[in-house]
Amino acid sequence: MRAAVIVEPGRIAIEERPIPQPGPGEVLVRSAAVGICGTDVELFEGRHPPEYCRYPLVPGHEWAGTVVALGPGVQHVAVGDHVAVEGFVACGTCRNCRRGLTDLCERGYDELGFTRPGGAAEYVVVPARQLHRLPPEAALDEAPLLEPSAVVVHSFLRAHPEPGDLVVVIGDGTIGLLAVQVARLYSPRAIVLVGRHPERLATGRELGATETINARDGDPVMAFQQRTGERGADFVFEGAGRADAVEQAFAFARRGGTVALTGAAGAGAQLTIPSDLFVFKHLTVVGTFGASTVAWEQAVALFSAGLLRLRPLISHRFPLADYATALDTLRTRQPGVIKVLVEHDGVRA
Repeated sequence: MRAAVIVEPGRIAIEERPIPQPGPGEVLVRSAAVGICGTDVELFEGRHPPEYCRYPLVPGHEWAGTVVALGPGVQHVAVGDHVAVEGFVACGTCRNCRRGLTDLCERGYDELGFTRPGGAAEYVVVPARQLHRLPPEAALDEAPLLEPSAVVVHSFLRAHPEPGDLVVVIGDGTIGLLAVQVARLYSPRAIVLVGRHPERLATGRELGATETINARDGDPVMAFQQRTGERGADFVFEGAGRADAVEQAFAFARRGGTVALTGAAGAGAQLTIPSDLFVFKHLTVVGTFGASTVAWEQAVALFSAGLLRLRPLISHRFPLADYATALDTLRTRQPGVIKVLVEHDGVRA
């Protein structure tokens, strides 16, 4: 089989490797498609925290495929099933796992695409408990976006927005556009999407944003107040992954509001905010790391029910042989880029 490998920071190779065989409790999945996100760029550039990756690595934590072989003892999936694959490999028995925080397993960090081979290989062995079955008619070229969808759902589950809330979403990339769709399901009073790309903001309006603000046109907080007549938002979702966007999120929030921080700004990014801000604004601030199994289950349920529109977010497609070009397309922010997808030969849905 072929696999894209980040041999070391700055070097990618397409390697021939033997097809792995599933052991007890494991499943062999043929990967159909894999999404590339900003974290993959960090892995390539060597900016990802070393405790959360292991070189050489096969990337691909956003992926889906078809079950082709079962190891001993596997019962809840069958050969031929379409599946999305949860990334965090959790023990299921530690205190965090028992509380539903499978993304924070106390056994230690272990994730497909970082410490284990991910979906940029044509075949991947995974623990059976990582699989989420999809309807037979599910489009496997859309299903890789279930990973970022689960991340968004995880934030909403932790932050508990309420019906009638005024919601601000910061970031018009994949995460932000998914957040608009999830926010819509909570019956908000309005959803304001803040971004920097007119074409993505237009997509956001199509997906449910009631108002969009281009941050390049001036102070977005002032624009928000002028357009809405509100002093602040009830719920602010930050998905841009920049330090200035985090500070902006606090500025958007009303006194007594809630801020959910989901984007990762990268190593070395620092905030410059007054320490009393949180007290005087009486803020609830929620951070999320990846997605729990519960969030995955809800994201898959929304997708299966047709409540998530994922295809409009796929802007670029490449074959596995062009993985380096696909990665560079996202790194250099080519015009119109949202989600870059790498598809394996002969398995596009």
